Amino acid sequence: MRIAISSTGAELVSLVDPRFGRCRYYMIVDPESYEFEAVENVGAGMQ
Repeated sequence: MRIAISSTGAELVSLVDPRFGRCRYYMIVDPESYEFEAVENVGAGMQ
């Protein structure tokens, strides 16, 4: 299972961003293996 978390940065230790639709990154994390992928939110700056 993988979980998507809104994040302020591309590192696993980055803070959670409370603005899901406007966060800078989405962290896709596998909680069993701690493997993760940072996906930049290209729509974060759109109005």
